[in-house]
Order: sequence, then structure tokens, then C-alpha cells
Amino acid sequence: MERTNDYQLELKYLNRTIDFIEDEIYRLKQMIMVEKSDIRKLKEEVLNYAPTTPNNFDRLVEVNPYINELKKHIVYYNEILKNLKSLNKMVSSPYFGRFDFVESGSDLLEKIYIGLRTLRDPDTFDIIVYDWRAPISSVFYRFEKGRAFYEAPDGIIEGDVVLKRQYKIENQKLKYYFDCNVVIDDEILREALGRNSTAKMRTIVETIQKEQDKIIRDVDGDVLVVQGVAGSGKTSIALHRIAYLLYFEKDKNLKKDDILIISPNKIFSQYIKNVLPELGEENVNEIIFEDFVKNAIGDVVLVEERSDYVERLSSCEDKVMLDSARLKNSSEFIMVLDRLLSYYERNMIEFKDVYYDGKVLYNRYELKNEFLNDKMNRPIKKRLKRLEMKIFDKIHPFRKERLSKIERFVEDRKGHEFEVKAYSRFLSIKEMRRIKKQVNSFTDINFLDIYRLLFADKDLFKRLSSGLNLDLSEDFFKIAELTCKNIDDGKVYYEDIGPILYLKYKVEGVTAYKQIKHVVIDEAQDYSQIFYEIFKLSFRDAKFTILGDVNQTLDKGINTAFYDLMEKVFAGKRIKKFFMGKSYRSTYEINEFSIGLLKHPPKITPFERHGDKPQLVRKYSFEEICRSIANNASELFADGYKTIGVIAKTKDEADRVYDTMKNFVNVKLLNSKDDEVIEGINIITPYGAKGLEFDVAFVFNASSENYRTEYDRNLLYIACTRALHKLVIYSLGDFCKFIG
Repeated sequence: MERTNDYQLELKYLNRTIDFIEDEIYRLKQMIMVEKSDIRKLKEEVLNYAPTTPNNFDRLVEVNPYINELKKHIVYYNEILKNLKSLNKMVSSPYFGRFDFVESGSDLLEKIYIGLRTLRDPDTFDIIVYDWRAPISSVFYRFEKGRAFYEAPDGIIEGDVVLKRQYKIENQKLKYYFDCNVVIDDEILREALGRNSTAKMRTIVETIQKEQDKIIRDVDGDVLVVQGVAGSGKTSIALHRIAYLLYFEKDKNLKKDDILIISPNKIFSQYIKNVLPELGEENVNEIIFEDFVKNAIGDVVLVEERSDYVERLSSCEDKVMLDSARLKNSSEFIMVLDRLLSYYERNMIEFKDVYYDGKVLYNRYELKNEFLNDKMNRPIKKRLKRLEMKIFDKIHPFRKERLSKIERFVEDRKGHEFEVKAYSRFLSIKEMRRIKKQVNSFTDINFLDIYRLLFADKDLFKRLSSGLNLDLSEDFFKIAELTCKNIDDGKVYYEDIGPILYLKYKVEGVTAYKQIKHVVIDEAQDYSQIFYEIFKLSFRDAKFTILGDVNQTLDKGINTAFYDLMEKVFAGKRIKKFFMGKSYRSTYEINEFSIGLLKHPPKITPFERHGDKPQLVRKYSFEEICRSIANNASELFADGYKTIGVIAKTKDEADRVYDTMKNFVNVKLLNSKDDEVIEGINIITPYGAKGLEFDVAFVFNASSENYRTEYDRNLLYIACTRALHKLVIYSLGDFCKFIG
């Protein structure tokens, strides 16, 4: 009887909430119609009063108030539209959770319903639904029944949770609800994880776990670093954290344009693009890492993208090439670059005496002293340009007098009697060009030339690396020769991008990205320390959220202990570190299998959602594997699975798989230039698949011939952890030793 009454009360509350939302939707639609009409009228007024000529100041004064009023109405219209969109999302499922809370020292029981946004009754000011990001909502994610607390703007609020309830509401119908005694009931989470995947990432707002909520809501640190195992929800957490920051810091004027996501590739970028809009926020700025590099490095021509570089190293047996990557990605090499800059500015800039009109304006020692003792800590090039301006500012007052002297000189010489002034001006300009050229010889420097110098002068490199743990064996001379040759040929390979960009910023300074207040870096393990130094220089005033998994590192030049270097890179900043050891993506069986592939498995707690064991299939021809995948895919689609990933080890193998499979099934080949995962069969490499997930993953040819090295072990781990529900691993002949 009590349960029936409870159910009726819940139905009543749901219907009241839906009625409220529908009334609000109707009201907002009416407001939009009014605003559209007002905007149209104001546009007509602006056109009527607009000046017909640019010099008609009176008409400009008359039209200006209409323009300002029009801007206000457009802002208001967009705000109404945003509210309408968010209510339209909520109307079919207004909330997903509830807890009853009694604050300490009070007898009042508050029923707190949690949804995507706050709904407040304008007549009573009662809150019908709380935004999941509201301070009090953290109780729902973090506490069971019993004592609880949350952090409000005025301090810590303590109390008791006397009921905690979760709902399944679809199309305005209450499917079911149940009371739970854990943080988020495993059944709700299991159902959410058991859904079939789509081509876009979904929100996890209904199933955020306690440890995830702590990361999402953390605002104490300047740099938040998350090491999370595959499938722990790192990317989802990053996006929900952005939504939370936009909510929490709106009073501090944090806007969507103040946040930047650095994405690994376009596929990933498209995959996540629906999450923030689903949470009621507009998408923030986003830049692909490759584009970030190209924008920053300017005219320097890059001959390979990061994915090409990773694949080049993966199949590389050339010790010189591998040593070059390790050297240029090491923390010691950053110290060499810093020493190089110090050495260059003290010893390599050849200051010259500057003469004008037969007098020494500046001698070389004065110029060098002023350059080295600049108190503003400016980049080298800016200090040199400042010196250049000072030189010409000092020349300027004497130019008239100097021109008069030249005119007298010309008058006393035959040949230009009838063009004294014109010829004198010509000589004056010529003289200034000579001085300009002389000054530019020591003020115009190039960061690429400085980088080349480091490898061209091997004795210099030895001096600059003295006392550092760098192995300058015979290979170094080959590395140096290869680096100089590539620069001379106008080729810059990926391993040189970090050092060159670091030097560019140190030499020229950074002008872009000044407005950015928060940077989110996903797949953080892919960047060596030098890139974090570059990020720090690029976003001087920003806070950082950095997420990655060292077990998914695919760059042989990167030290996988780089998380320990964060305190060194961001010295003086408040750093918060989190570890996420629970994997939610894959079934228990797939998780256990994938963990077993690693040489040093981390402490991973697989979520207990059970399914089929990974299937190992041995075939004896390339086409046989392709046909088997195609046949399996047809059955899987019939069973309701939507996304399938065929993960080939290299781009060449992926191309070949695509060329074969397209003859008998619809497939899509995804590469770094592509932008869309489809509901269907996607062919991709492990590098391109990082951060993505598929209902079913087929690993193509995990044979002993194809997967041999420790690097290959990581590739295989990444490939296997893309699967949500089913994992099938094929091999041409014997399976690799990592599978056993």
C-alpha cells in the first residue's frame, strides 16, 4: 500500500514537472515571436536612419541608439533560444535522481530532484529540479543514506540523507524507480553501459561515479592531472568538467570562448561534439593538435603529421632514428636548449658600432650591455627590436642636419647641379639603407638557424650538454648530420617540432591565445615534456585539465613517467593529481583479457558487466579474415549492434583491409584527415582509435609476425580496449606472444 501511494506521489510530481516545462516552453515561444517582431522593426529603423555617405555624422548619431537597442534584443533573443533548447531536451525526461536531505539543526526535509538544469517556479520560487552541477547535487553522486555534506558558497553544509532514489523516465513516462543504498546503483550503471554505442559520445550525467564527481567539481588547483586506465571515462569527465566550470564560474565571467580543448585528431573531435550541447552548453573552442602546431610554427614546412611519425617509429629498426627521437624528447634536451639560448645571446650575436654623420652613436659594448641587462625579461628578438628602435630614434633628430650636409656636398660636385635636392635625398635614403642593413645584421635572428647551430657545431653541443645524462655516442654525430641535412633541405620531421617551437617561443615570444583561461588536454600521454613547456608558454594565464593513460603511450621517444614531471613543468602552480583505476567501457571479460596483455598491469578494477569472452580466430589468408569479419558484421547488425571497429595495425594494413572489404560490404576507412565515425563498419588504426569505442572490435591479424615488440604490445592493448560488448581477434597463423 505504501509503495502504491509512493508511486502515485511520484507520478503526480512528474506530471506537475512536465506541465511546468510545457508551460515554460509555450511562454518562451511567445517571447521569441515578440522578440523576432521587435528585431525586425529595429532593423528597419536602422536601415531608414543609416547614413548614405560615410561623412554624414548627423545621421550616424541618429542611428546609433537603434543599433545599440538592436544588439540588446539579439542578445536577449539568443538567451531565450538557449533556454528553449534546454527545456525541449528536458521535457521527455525532466530528472533522473532524487535524495531527501535534512540539514543539521533543522527538522525540514528537502526533496532534491536532479536533472540537466534548474527549474524554479516563478510564483513560489521553489526549485522543482536542481541542476546536476549545483553544489547540493554533489550529495547525490557522493553519498549513501546517512551523514553527508556539500560545499556551498557560504561554507560546508552538513546533514542526513534519508532517501536516495533513481528514475527511468522516457517520453514523459515513468518506467520505473528504485531506492538505492550505494553511490550510484550498479543496475542503472550496468544498463547505461550495456546500451549499444552510437557514432557520437553520450553524456554520463545520470551515472557519474563518486571518484569522477570529485574530478569534475575540483576548482582548487591550477593544474588538474588525471591518470586513468582505458575505459575509465576520462574524456567524458573532461567534457562534464567543462560544463561544470561554465556553470560554477559564470559569475567570474568564464565563457565558452575562454576554454580550449586540444584534441588528438579530427575523428575524436567529431566524436565528442554532441556532449556539451546535450548538457545544455554550447561547444567551446577546440583545436586539433596538428593545427595548433601549424599555427604556431608559421612558415616552417612540416613533412609529416604526428600519426605518420608514430607509425614510422613503430616499424623502425634504425637505432639512429630511435635515438634521435629519444634525445629530442628528453627533459635533458630542454636544458640543452635553454643553455643554447643563453650561450647564443652572450656569444653569437655580433653587435657592431653604429655610426651616423661620422660619429659613433652606439658602440658594440654599449649595445650588448643594454641587451643583456634588459629588466623586462623580454624574448631575445623583442629585446633586439627594441634596440633597433632606440638606434633609429637617436638618428632621427639629426637627419635634417645630415641632409643639409649632403646637399652642400652635392652642390660642390659636378654632375648633379640641377638636381641637388633630389640626388641628396637619394644619397640620404641609400645611407639609411646601409645603416639599416648593418643594424639588421645583429637584430634580425632566426630560431631555425639557432637550432641548426646546435647540431652543426658538435663541440658546442658537448659543452652545452656537460653534466647532463645524455649519451653522446657515435650515433649522435649521425643524428647531428641528419638534422642539419633535413633543415637545409627545408624538411622538418615531427621529432624536431617540439624543440623548434620551444626555441621560437623563447626567441620571438607568443602572441596568440591570450584570452584562454582554461585548457583541456586529452590523450596527454602522447606529449613529451617539451610540449608541456610549449603549452605553458602558449597559455600563460590559463588553468589546465590534463588527462591520459601511460599504458596507451605510442611514442618511443616519450618517457612514460612524464606525469611525475608535471610538478617540474608547472612549478609554482597548485597541482592536483587523480588516479582512476576503474574501467567501465568494456565487459568484465574483455577488461580482464586486455589487462593481461600488459607487461606491468596497473591496478585496474573492471566493472562487473559480464559478456562473452574475447574470441580468438586463426585464419590463413588475408581475404579469409576480411570475409569472416564481413559475415560476422551482418549477424551483429541483425542483433542490434550499431558500431563496429576493424582495427588494423598500420595505415598500410588499414588501406589494404579497406580495399578488400569494400568489394563485399559497406565500410568506411577512417584516417587523421577524416572526421566522422559511422554507425556501421569503421576501419581504423590503434592510434586513430584512441578515445573511441565500438560495440564490437575486430583486431585484424594479431599474429606473431605482426605484433612482436613492446611497442606492439601497447598497440594491441589499445585495440582491444576499444570494444564495449564483443572482442574478436584474428591472426594469420600463430597468435603473438602477448596473447599466448
